[in-house]
Amino acid sequence: MSRWSAIYLGIFFSTLVSGQEKPSLVVKTEELVPEVGKHVGANMDAMTMIVALIMVILIIIVSAFIMKRFQPKGIDNKGLKIITTMQLGAKERLVVVQVGDKQQLLGVTSGQITLLDTLEQPLDIPSPMSAEIGKSLVSLVQKHVTNKKTLKNETS
Repeated sequence: MSRWSAIYLGIFFSTLVSGQEKPSLVVKTEELVPEVGKHVGANMDAMTMIVALIMVILIIIVSAFIMKRFQPKGIDNKGLKIITTMQLGAKERLVVVQVGDKQQLLGVTSGQITLLDTLEQPLDIPSPMSAEIGKSLVSLVQKHVTNKKTLKNETS
């Protein structure tokens, strides 16, 4: 047996007897433990996250309010038409409904709908708001065009 073989066998047996492993086989437990929040950017602090959360909640609330207020008009229910409504509270309102040729005043709550009165003199049906807005926009554009033409004629 050569001298190097004897040294190698001596080191090998001494590691077996002492119960130590080679340093290259040691597993570090720190690498196996996942780090919480590692994917979050270093500049992301608690205040930024709170502000972002508040903004998302506000967007949800505003969009719910818009959807509630500006619901599209339903299909015409053949003789039933809502003439006007008036909010009295959070869940209470008065509604004037056209039923055939009669108009009825209804009290609407979250729990029930009550007929309050049948109107002797029907209310005037208001014209749609979009038609009024369209007319006012057309008149505004016409005024702008005429003012532009007069300014152009004066400068020429």
